[in-house]
Amino acid sequence: MDVIALEQIIRNGENTCVEFKSWVKAASMKERLGFVTEELIGFANAKGGTVFLGIEDDGEVTGCSGYDCQNMIEAIYDRTCPSLFAEIEEIDYKGRHVLAVSIKPDGVTHTTTDGRCLKRLGKNTKPFYPEELSHHYTSAQSVDFTGQVIVDSSVHDINLIEVYKLKEKLRIRDP
Repeated sequence: MDVIALEQIIRNGENTCVEFKSWVKAASMKERLGFVTEELIGFANAKGGTVFLGIEDDGEVTGCSGYDCQNMIEAIYDRTCPSLFAEIEEIDYKGRHVLAVSIKPDGVTHTTTDGRCLKRLGKNTKPFYPEELSHHYTSAQSVDFTGQVIVDSSVHDINLIEVYKLKEKLRIRDP
């Protein structure tokens, strides 16, 4: 990501897929990893997203220091169940380092290793309660796929050859 793209994200602010977290206000690396892990679980259980470390809630870039990306990736992996595979990008912004920690949804419900399940709701990450989970599992495991919305799909995902094959089968079956 380049500086211009980061500036646009900062201008747009936090949303369903973007969270800013202060690096300097956290007391320790353990605290940073704790809140990053929770946000990533919320994103993974929704549409995916990115936590920008080193940016305050008001958009001020304060930067990050003293980090090891590989250790952070492994810590996130170890703190989630099933384990999340986060990607970290280092962005140099006016002499300060911003870390963009991203996760993509995979259709699996993720929790912390101590059993807390979270989801992204607008600009915040909230608990994913048992009654919501049971509805989530029921709709996700429905055998009728025709009634389900496929996240992030478009008309370009339709295979026209398969549509024509289906039309031909129907024409033969019901002349």
